[in-house]
Amino acid sequence: MKRYFPAVLLAGLLVVALQPVYFLLMSNLDRVISHNGTWAHIRNAFDSGVLETSFHSKNFWITGGDRFTDCYSLGIGLQPGVEAAAAGITASRPVSDGHSCDDLKAAAADPISVTWYRYSRYWHGYRVYSAPVASALPILALKLLDLLLLATAAIFFCLEAAKLIGVSPTLGLCLPVLFMSDFVRIWQVTPHAVSTAVILGGAAVFAAAIRKRAPDLVLIVVAAAAGSLFNFVDFLVNPPWMPMLLAFFLLAAGRGAPITLVCVGVWFSAYGATWAAKWVGAYLVEPSFDIKSDVIGTALFRISGDNVKVWHFPLAATVKVFTNAFLSWGMLILLPALIFFRVPLRRPRFALAWPALIPVVWFEILSNHSQIHSFFVSRSAAAAIGVTAASALIAANVTDVGAMFAAARGSQEDLRTQEVQ
Repeated sequence: MKRYFPAVLLAGLLVVALQPVYFLLMSNLDRVISHNGTWAHIRNAFDSGVLETSFHSKNFWITGGDRFTDCYSLGIGLQPGVEAAAAGITASRPVSDGHSCDDLKAAAADPISVTWYRYSRYWHGYRVYSAPVASALPILALKLLDLLLLATAAIFFCLEAAKLIGVSPTLGLCLPVLFMSDFVRIWQVTPHAVSTAVILGGAAVFAAAIRKRAPDLVLIVVAAAAGSLFNFVDFLVNPPWMPMLLAFFLLAAGRGAPITLVCVGVWFSAYGATWAAKWVGAYLVEPSFDIKSDVIGTALFRISGDNVKVWHFPLAATVKVFTNAFLSWGMLILLPALIFFRVPLRRPRFALAWPALIPVVWFEILSNHSQIHSFFVSRSAAAAIGVTAASALIAANVTDVGAMFAAARGSQEDLRTQEVQ
């Protein structure tokens, strides 16, 4: 592993250098947005049905996603009478005992009359994109831009993956995410859309680097940059999804286990270091920020805290998250298609498919969080199923669509022959 030390050191220096950039971006964001403009667009969104109050959605086509996150992300950083640095770093949002959308509507009517609660644990880097847009354009325009951003990243990912591993394995990789998760609704919630776009876009860049035979140093630095950027925009939504993809692409390209393990380790290290830097930044801006109570206490709860939705036994989180994936609406389409085509899949080699275990490890470590938020955490489970399916197609040497249909026809002919016999 000594051969990778210079690359790891360079990756670490890059991650350190990115932290003041993140701090400057967030601490000055309030200087370039209009609170009045944003509140006006939020009020109009509630009037038009683009945003809705209470726990039940009527306009599923635009408010069918994680509405709780959608509403509190729009209100973050808009507390009146707060300096720009505090607004961006401590990230206060309106709160009450009700739904976050009710809180947001009340704050839009009178920001001073509501209670504000700081949300300092995360960087909220998605706001570098969303806050100026929500200030200048209607909320519907923001959501449509989310859709464009997500679609562009998904197309880029599919194209680069197909060039690296083949069309059929790419279908195996992507279809479970499309049909076994809420992927088609992610664009309705900006933080989810931005973090997923970073996952797909970052993995696509990594796949392109592998395909162009980039040296190990470049791959390690790209992995570190991707892990750091993802933490900057992430809400603890799907962290294991991206490193799983990076690992799978490396193994599928034959780059070997050592560089794969280093890239995964570097990704998680960059993710963790960027998160820790946010806590330091929050303390510098607001010395009353208590890492022990505001961070460590919450972390312990997310790992094994008691909740009515949480089961405390081994693999409980994994079972719940994968069950959520298999109960997705898309199974009504995916399962009949799999039965019809009868593509003969060989058992995937563990040496290629083991990255699918990365989300499982994550689910079990953060068992409480995974179970409470299984409806969006299950995206990583669907992606793990995709990695397993892609590994099986590669093991069967089915790398293009023609070979997939030929294999399906061959399988059907074998079945008919067996029936005749």
